[in-house]
Amino acid sequence: MSILDDLNPPQRAAVETVEGPLLILAGPGSGKTRVIAHRIAYLVDVAEVTPWRILAVTFTNKAAREMRSRVEAHLDDRARELVLGTFHSICARLLRVEAERIGLSRSFNIFDDADQMTLMKRVVTELGIDTKRFKERALLSAISRAKSELRTAEECARSTSDYFQELVARCYERYDELLAENSALDFDDLIMKTVEMLRDNNWIREKYQDRFLHVLVDEFQDTNVAQYQLARLLAGKHGNICVVGDPDQSIYSWRSADIRNILDFERDFPQARIVLLEQNYRSTQTILDAAHAVIAGSKERVQRSLWTDRGTGEPIVTYEAYDEEEEASFVAHEIRSLSENGHELGDFAVMYRTNAQSRAIEEALIAGGIPYQIVGGTRFYERREIKDLLAYLRLAQNPFDVVSFTRVVNVPGRGIGAKTIAELERWAKRLDVPLYTALQLLAEQEAGKPAMPVERHPIAARQAKVLVEFLQLLDDLIAVSAKNSLSTLLDAVLERTAYRRYVFAEFEEDDAEERWANVGELQNVVSGYDGIAPESALMT
Repeated sequence: MSILDDLNPPQRAAVETVEGPLLILAGPGSGKTRVIAHRIAYLVDVAEVTPWRILAVTFTNKAAREMRSRVEAHLDDRARELVLGTFHSICARLLRVEAERIGLSRSFNIFDDADQMTLMKRVVTELGIDTKRFKERALLSAISRAKSELRTAEECARSTSDYFQELVARCYERYDELLAENSALDFDDLIMKTVEMLRDNNWIREKYQDRFLHVLVDEFQDTNVAQYQLARLLAGKHGNICVVGDPDQSIYSWRSADIRNILDFERDFPQARIVLLEQNYRSTQTILDAAHAVIAGSKERVQRSLWTDRGTGEPIVTYEAYDEEEEASFVAHEIRSLSENGHELGDFAVMYRTNAQSRAIEEALIAGGIPYQIVGGTRFYERREIKDLLAYLRLAQNPFDVVSFTRVVNVPGRGIGAKTIAELERWAKRLDVPLYTALQLLAEQEAGKPAMPVERHPIAARQAKVLVEFLQLLDDLIAVSAKNSLSTLLDAVLERTAYRRYVFAEFEEDDAEERWANVGELQNVVSGYDGIAPESALMT
């Protein structure tokens, strides 16, 4: 079968355009991956380009594996000669080859996220930075953005406009020094240093321009400044650069992706040919029209319309519910109704904007006896912050609940570790009393007023003091629970543990915001039980 046989006319045009810059604007479901694979096969089999002179860049290892698999279907063993990989893997390879010429060790380390965080913790300690105001992750993100824009620490220092930027520049400088001391690069360095190497060394640049006669870049709408400059440098001599992307699908601006790369491609390559892949093979026309209506108002797009020969399809149903409970009930009812009429449960997907919104849907599915899986996340009542707060509520109702006690005795952190808890448990066992009773006895001994002549507790003085404070907190919550609603009890837990402050100190900002939204959702749930005694409410 010919390489071109199963392609539509625009796909064929993209495959057959061999020379010069080419921009393929590929809508979702338009056969983009097939076109790239066929184009590589066409370059080798028809244009007679040696496979190792083709460079194909993807964003993920998974995409690279899929691409190679598709190319192998056409080229067999010759596909192994193709240089195909992620930006990071290809840059790491080039840097190791040229390491000695640019002052790097060939065996440099590549620091992952955990390694980078370790370095940044050292940086903020050395510089005396208040991490309650300026999180290590925020500083690392700012440094990453600077590197993705090819800005050095010195350049950042020269262009500061506020205190945070000054702080970033100082951290950037020291962070890079520590990387060098460890003979290490981070992921942003891999691309930035490759760009610097190609830009500043004519011989090396020409070597790779002559080596890679064709450069292909997938998901081009998600490239940042450094990645685009890398592709431009490699294709600067021959101009045989093919980029594939869709500005409508640009979702990584938070990760420094610059949509202007794809929108300005024609300016940078005036001779570029543009091919639009508008036929969708995945959806019905109704779905495509709805998607187009959503994105049509965007100013940062190339005007085009997707179409399909799969028919109009079922109409989209919009249901406006009174609240999240009614919405969830509707979803569960629709799934139950359709599943009873021949659809498999695996045919259904429920999507929500934030994780906190899953709670109502999960409860409706459980009530309807509909099994489900949370994809890429955790069930609402299994989330850490929810389990913490429920443990506090249970403990206020039943202070003898050992599971809840051990979960929250050090939440927020009080300096009570597993060793201290184990000692307290062993002491309680020797006295043959519950853990809560042992805690009361400890408090009496610490106050010098033991009510029972029992063995002296084994807890160190500092930990004993903290345990007494925890007992006081617990007794206060028990008192609140005895006379108030469950929502009042939850409010008391949040206030007296300073749980919000704990969440935002413990987690990075985005994660903390999401977790706090989950707490807000729990408050909504709890308020629905205000007419029920807390003890009974917690049993539902």
